[in-house]
Amino acid sequence: MSSNPLCFPIATFRPFTFLANAHLQTLLGNIFRGPKLAFPSQRRLVQLPDGDRLVVHDCIPPGWTHGQRIVLLVHGLGGSHQSGYMSRLATMLLPHGCRVLRMDLRGAGDGVALARKTYNAGCSHDVRAVANEIGRLAPNSPLVLVGMSLGGNIVLKLAGESAADPVANLAGVAAVSPPIDLERCAALMALGRNRLYERWFLHGLLKQVRCQWRCCPDVPRIRFPPQLTLRRFDDLYTAPRGGFADALDYYRRCSAAQVVHRIQVPAFILTARDDPFIAVESFLKLPARSNVAVHVMDRGGHLGFVGADGAGGFRWAERRVVDWVMRRT
Repeated sequence: MSSNPLCFPIATFRPFTFLANAHLQTLLGNIFRGPKLAFPSQRRLVQLPDGDRLVVHDCIPPGWTHGQRIVLLVHGLGGSHQSGYMSRLATMLLPHGCRVLRMDLRGAGDGVALARKTYNAGCSHDVRAVANEIGRLAPNSPLVLVGMSLGGNIVLKLAGESAADPVANLAGVAAVSPPIDLERCAALMALGRNRLYERWFLHGLLKQVRCQWRCCPDVPRIRFPPQLTLRRFDDLYTAPRGGFADALDYYRRCSAAQVVHRIQVPAFILTARDDPFIAVESFLKLPARSNVAVHVMDRGGHLGFVGADGAGGFRWAERRVVDWVMRRT
């Protein structure tokens, strides 16, 4: 494994030998969700400037007081607040006294009927709106953003933008398997070996789109071709709904790689060389920054990272995120 030389070291982990294959790491790591969230949460609506609304699920641990940590979790493509990694991270963070908010991006999860528009990899403005609401609720609490996969690109983008337009109380940002070069990642996804993943993502996205159409009958319908690809989906749906000329315009304007160097707060980025559709070269080209820890591991797949975590569990990357949050804020 290799990492940015300015990073703090990641403790050695022991991957299960039969999961050395990237596809097994990716598939099994995402199939097995783990325990359900044991803490009750409060459903909060966040009003967006254009009239849409989204939902965040606020979990407050016993004894939490204003001024203590708050962590905002942002899901990936096709996910929601119910995604396995969202529940697992919340379950690990809450016993440490962190208040945890799990965000449903615009048009996803419980907010599917509350928005005419939809989320994309560049919707940092929506996460900013949630951060502003958190600042109103708890003005003295440090805020850490944690994004998984597509959510990782979004939170890194927001952290980079916050150098010029600060996010109140932003204390750190962490991203796992973020597609920081969307154009290159789309090219990798189009490879034949990744067709299974592409179909999986498309299934979830089309289900979400059709659900939104049922909830918002006046939203224009789009006829998707039978042999749909993610690139074509972005051309037909994501780009025009987000105000971009086409998929390429969307990819180039929303990739976080172009703003990571602006991040001023502590940042933690974790990815794997064997991730089937995340371009590892993008991370190796990032300029070294003392506040940005970039870890490129040999194995882990995409959001897999299945192996002993040193604390009795086997989601070692998620454990490292929790450890980093507790050290850095």
